[in-house]
Amino acid sequence: MNSPATPDLSATHGPRYRLLHGPPPDGEHGDWLPADRLLSPGAPELARLLESEHRGSGHRTAHAAALTLIAVYAGRVTAAAVLRWALDGQVPDLRPRNVLVRPSGHGIGGVRVRSPRLLEPGLASLHRSVLDGHLLPLADALHTRTRAGLRQLRGGVAHGCATALCAASAPAEEMAARWAEFVARAPGGLSRLGEVERVVRADGTARAVYLRRTCCLFHTSAESVRCASCCLTPRTERLRAYARRT
Repeated sequence: MNSPATPDLSATHGPRYRLLHGPPPDGEHGDWLPADRLLSPGAPELARLLESEHRGSGHRTAHAAALTLIAVYAGRVTAAAVLRWALDGQVPDLRPRNVLVRPSGHGIGGVRVRSPRLLEPGLASLHRSVLDGHLLPLADALHTRTRAGLRQLRGGVAHGCATALCAASAPAEEMAARWAEFVARAPGGLSRLGEVERVVRADGTARAVYLRRTCCLFHTSAESVRCASCCLTPRTERLRAYARRT
């Protein structure tokens, strides 16, 4: 269901930006977790989401699962707000109390807003609602619960927010510029945890890509592969690999 406040960005930019509206249908209420409950380190909802990622990714430790979880969460749950701000300056209300999330093994299976509405437009509003009020407190909760490094968790926040721009079907130069604007005054030291670069693919088209400076430990999971932006891979190799992607 679409709404003027939260238009369906997924139709143009891809499924990571899809938002569902209103309460879950009958029979699905138990599948959805209130996002505001995820900000409490001892909450059973956070334990459930973390365990879903732990099992789904095949991590050996809870702190490694937490690092992967924060990156996929930031790259999915609040992605529509980051992209909408980049496109027209509007900020959909994705504050935790207005959001439900559905676990799905490795990743997030769905995002639902209780009431589709807009907040005050502009970057300050986006920072308050998405970073100060949502992603950074979630990183703090995961740090307390699993002892995962706070810098690494915040690196996952930065990676997810950058992915919200880099994955969009939008001009690479525009998204890179918007990322620079987003991160310049972002709280949590996010500007130091990675960089957005522009690569040109074999077909001549450009895309924006994110190069991490922190590790999410996904290479220690059952899949045993490095993510494309892994800081353990030399920078030049990451850029070449991104350029080869279609």
